[in-house]
Amino acid sequence: MSDQNQLTPTDEFLQHHSVEKVETAKAGKKRTRVTDQLWIDYYLKHKHIQPHQHLTAERLLALYRAAGQAQKVTGSLDAMPKGDAAQSDRSADALMDFFKLKWLMGEEMFGCVQDVVLYDFSAPEWAKRNGRNPKAATEILRMALDSLEDSFKRLHDRAPTHNRQP
Repeated sequence: MSDQNQLTPTDEFLQHHSVEKVETAKAGKKRTRVTDQLWIDYYLKHKHIQPHQHLTAERLLALYRAAGQAQKVTGSLDAMPKGDAAQSDRSADALMDFFKLKWLMGEEMFGCVQDVVLYDFSAPEWAKRNGRNPKAATEILRMALDSLEDSFKRLHDRAPTHNRQP
């Protein structure tokens, strides 16, 4: 796309979202990035969560995408998937780590971060869907993100323990 055909955010868009210019792989070229597109970004921007909790959420999102679990917006007419054995091994490892995190955290805590971080529900929306008080949803999200951070630290322990009671 030439510089003349480049799209710029409208004033109305900028009233609702924050943007930043980021460098691209091409020297001297920048692109506009929306910094509060997801709910988890909104929570960071409005200081509902701490930066380390946001980084943990981004780590989960990256793992989810590496595992091939993110919804694909565009389809392919190719009968055979593209990629090599190393990529499918990485995807399989990411999927195993994803399931192990779920096991380490427990269903309810993982469900909270899964819905808010991966499926982009608001915390109160998650709370209503799960029979929780929407006013306490942000605090539950903070606790779940802290639990996720702890689970990432224990992810590759030989004999993991989890939060579930026997």
